[in-house]
Amino acid sequence: MVDFDSAKDDLPRSIWQLGIYDAHCHPTDNYKKLAKALDILDIAKLTVMATRLDDQVRVHDATVKHPDRIIPSFGYHPWFTHLLYTTTLPPESKYSHYRAVLVPEPPEQFLELLPEPVSLSSFIEILTENIERHKYALVGEIGIDRSFRLPNSGELISFEESDTGDDAGDSSEGVAGHSPSDAKRLSPYKVTLEHQIAVLLAQLCVAAKYQRPVSVHGVQAHGILYAIFSELWMGYSIPSRRQQKRETEEQRFVVCEVEDEAEHLASSDPPPFPPRICLHSYSGPPDQIRLWTSRKVPAAVYFSFSLVINSRYGEKLRQVLSAVPDDRLLVESDFHVAGKTMQALLAEIVKFICEVKGWELEQGVRILGKNWRRFVYGIDDFD
Repeated sequence: MVDFDSAKDDLPRSIWQLGIYDAHCHPTDNYKKLAKALDILDIAKLTVMATRLDDQVRVHDATVKHPDRIIPSFGYHPWFTHLLYTTTLPPESKYSHYRAVLVPEPPEQFLELLPEPVSLSSFIEILTENIERHKYALVGEIGIDRSFRLPNSGELISFEESDTGDDAGDSSEGVAGHSPSDAKRLSPYKVTLEHQIAVLLAQLCVAAKYQRPVSVHGVQAHGILYAIFSELWMGYSIPSRRQQKRETEEQRFVVCEVEDEAEHLASSDPPPFPPRICLHSYSGPPDQIRLWTSRKVPAAVYFSFSLVINSRYGEKLRQVLSAVPDDRLLVESDFHVAGKTMQALLAEIVKFICEVKGWELEQGVRILGKNWRRFVYGIDDFD
């Protein structure tokens, strides 16, 4: 598989016209470039992720201006969860808050660099408002990251209004401190797992209430994420064929005299989990895919892949792709600037997946497009 620097778009225009969709990207990090880039991009639609408090409005504005090209996703990324407090009342001070949610406990000199935290409840109000505004909005990017360390500067990671061209930037993951060259810029401080989970669960509640799909970030947390969702699925597992047959046979001998009441009970609140889940730039083991895609799982779980993140996994990536069911695959750029680099990244991952799956290019693009439409809209043929 090619690396980031070698990516190129050599797909025929006829292939792009079939509909290639970016399942996860961050072009509002360079908002001024977005409108101009959309005029030349062949990507059918961009699923644009919000990640922190200040970019929710950018994702909203971009969607309003370009409704035919953008599907919005609103959420709070685990890298920034330390900026939220989860208590009902505000903390005594920002120092007490950060000492409670960061490990190891930072010195006061570092804490002075950090801003005043904002309440999680106030963010959930913003999230809910945006979900209600946009009929097909997702919740994301949300999740758990056990490896991320805060920058020594205490600043947010952002590409806001970068002056670089769209070929000059690194990936959003790499610049955030996931490459060895960035090690000196990172502090030893991490957000506690408990705090990340609290913020994640609050957002999953919104996704469940409105039955919206979610885009989930998971680094060194694949087992934890599965455990979290399994807890939400409890009591909603789809019975096996044998169980369904047994239940059908038992029902033959049951006389139900309260059908109206039964129908009323069946039409209760929505289940406490999102209906569709995308594990973005999936980096977990191949054998865990069977857990997520078991027919007992009451949600549809998709796996998206990017050149930016997944190219580093070598042969393991081939094994993972082979293990993912054909109808649960998605492609993404995970890039922060709309433009030719984003398109090249998407083209390369499409070609690679088609190679691994043994698909003809046209066949693969049609499958991937159908998967994206089903993930976003919940139906097979909607565009």
